Amino acid sequence: MILVKYNPVKEFYKSIVGAVPQDVKFGVRVQVNNCISPDKMFMCVYADDGFKTEFAMYQDRCEEGFCNFVADVSLKKGLYWYYFRMEGVQNEQYIGKTEQGNAGLFYDNVKSWQLSVYDKKYQTPRWLNNGVCYQIMVDRFNSVGKVVPTEDKIMRRWGEQPYYQEEDGRVTNRDFFGGTLKGVEKKLPYLRSLNVKTIYLNPIFTAYSNHKYDTEDYENIDSMFGTNEDFVSLCHAADKLGISIILDGVFNHVGSSSKYFNKEGKYGKGGAYNDKKSPYRSWFNFDENNNYECWWNFETLPRINAENKQAQQYFCGENGIVPMWLKRGAAGWRLDVVDEIADCMLDKIVQSAKKQDPQCAIIGEVCEDASNKTDYGVRRRYFEGAQLDSVMNYPLQKAIIAFVRDGNVGQLHETAFNILNNYPLHVRNNLMNILGTHDTLRILTELAGDRVGNSSKHVMSKTKLSDSQYNRGIELLKLAVVLQYTFFGFPCVYYGDEAGMEGYRDPFCRGCYPWGKENKLLRDFYTEMGQLRNMNVFCNGDFDEMVARDGFYAFQRSSNDSGEKVVVAVNRGSCENTVLLDGMYRDLLTGRLYSNSATVVPDSFVILEKVYSE
Repeated sequence: MILVKYNPVKEFYKSIVGAVPQDVKFGVRVQVNNCISPDKMFMCVYADDGFKTEFAMYQDRCEEGFCNFVADVSLKKGLYWYYFRMEGVQNEQYIGKTEQGNAGLFYDNVKSWQLSVYDKKYQTPRWLNNGVCYQIMVDRFNSVGKVVPTEDKIMRRWGEQPYYQEEDGRVTNRDFFGGTLKGVEKKLPYLRSLNVKTIYLNPIFTAYSNHKYDTEDYENIDSMFGTNEDFVSLCHAADKLGISIILDGVFNHVGSSSKYFNKEGKYGKGGAYNDKKSPYRSWFNFDENNNYECWWNFETLPRINAENKQAQQYFCGENGIVPMWLKRGAAGWRLDVVDEIADCMLDKIVQSAKKQDPQCAIIGEVCEDASNKTDYGVRRRYFEGAQLDSVMNYPLQKAIIAFVRDGNVGQLHETAFNILNNYPLHVRNNLMNILGTHDTLRILTELAGDRVGNSSKHVMSKTKLSDSQYNRGIELLKLAVVLQYTFFGFPCVYYGDEAGMEGYRDPFCRGCYPWGKENKLLRDFYTEMGQLRNMNVFCNGDFDEMVARDGFYAFQRSSNDSGEKVVVAVNRGSCENTVLLDGMYRDLLTGRLYSNSATVVPDSFVILEKVYSE
C-alpha cells in the first residue's frame, strides 16, 4: 500500500521544478493516504548555518484515497534541505526521501530533499545550448603550415601513439604532432557539417607541455600553435559560420618555467622564485626556505594565491587576461579546476567577463553535483546567480556509461532526478554533456575495452580493441550518443570520438585525428544526430522520465513554445521493452510510424516525435 506521495521533479508536487528564485513564492504539495489522517502537516526547512523554519501546510482536497497538503514557500538565496512533519498520527510522523528516491515514512533520522534558491544577477548566454559543442586539443586536431619546435620539444609523425614517458622514465609531455590554429580554421566547414556551433579549445597560450596546462604567458598564443593574429582570424572565420570559440582558463596555477615564476631562469633573472622583489612574488605562497605551494604537489605547477590583489588585477582588471581574449574574439571561458579557485577570485573572473560581454559563457570544471559542492570546507555557490552559467556534466557522463556499458538504469535515474531537483532551469538547459574528454578514456574504449584502467601505462599503451570489441563498441556508442544529444543540456564531442578513435587515459586518449581513416558510418550517425539539435525541444524543452527499469530507460522532451513533443527510449535490457505513447509518433531517424506504443528490442533505441493525438 502506498502511504505518501511526493516527487519534487513533477510540477503537481512542486510548482517550480529544480532550484527556485529568491523571494518567489512557490507551492509544495504532499499526498497522504486517508488511513494516516494527520491533524496538522508542516514543511521543515533547514540550512548548513543552523537556520531552521517550518511552513504550515493547509489541506487542499481529498481524492482517490489521499488528502493533499499544500505549503506556500519563499526563501532567500542559499542551499536548504527539507522534509515533512505530521501531528496527530499514531506511528511515523516524518515524511522524507527513501533510498529508492521515493517519499516514505520515518520514525526518526529522516532523509531530506535538497532545495536550492538563487538570485539570478545576469543573463545566461542565449546561444550556448544551440547545436553541438566540439572539444579540440589543437596539437592533435589538424596541421596546416610548418611548425618549428621550440626548446627541446620533439616533433612526431601524425598518427603515432603519444609518448607516455621518456627513456629514463620521466614524464615530460614534450612530444608534438604539429596541429595549429590554422589547422582548426581549415576544418571549420567540416565541424559545421556536424552542426557544431561552439568550439571549446584546450589551452592555447604559451607553455612548455603539449597539453598547455602549465601556462608560461597568458598574453600570447603558443608559437607552435600560431600567433595572436591566427586566433583572431579563427574567431572571425568561425563567426561567419555561426560558431563561437570558448577558451580554457587555467587560472589556478602556472608553469614553474613561466615568466611569472621562472624557476629555471628561462625568462632571465626575474620571476617569483628567483627574486623576492619580483612583482609576481606575492602571487604565490612561499615558506622561509623558498618552498612553494603547488597544485596537487606537482612542482612544475605552482599554485596562484587567489586572494592576492595583484593576481586578481592581472587576470580580471579592465585590461586583464579575462577581458583581453574576449576582445580578441573569444565567446567565453571554461574554467579549469574551478572548485580550487576561491570565490574571491572566481567572483572577479565572472564580473570581468560579464562586464566585457554579458552574453559570454562561463563554464566550470566540476566533477560532482555542482549545486552542493563543498571544497576545502567551503560550500560553493556556483549556481546562486552570479558565478557559473554551466558546468561539465560529469555526473551524467558516468551515469550514461554505467547504463550503456552495464545496463545500470538506477544510476541514470538517480542522476537525472538530482539534476532536475537541484539545478536552476537555466543551468540545467546549458549543461555541457560529455562522454569523454582529454582527462578520460576514449568513450569507445570505456564502453567496450578491457578493464585495464588501473594498470600501468605500459600495459595501456599495448592494449587495443579487438575487431569484435570495436564493432560492439560502435553499437554501444550510438546508444550513448542518443542520450547525450537528447538529454537536457547540450552535447560536447571530444575531437575524434565521432571518427571512432580509441585509447585509454592520458596520453592515449590524446591521439591525432585520423583524417582519411575515419569510421565514416559512425561519423554520419553523429552528423544525423547533430541535425536534431536544431529542434527547440532539445535545447529548452521540459524533461519527464517515463520508464526506468530492467535496463530500459525512456523519457519525454516537450516544448510549449514550439509545440514539439519527443519520446526517447533506449533498451540495454535482455528482452524487448515497450513505451506507451499518447497518439501517433514518427521516428526522427527512420521515419517509421508508431501508434500508442513502441516496442524497443535489446541494444536499440527510438527517437519519436509526436505527429498527432488519437
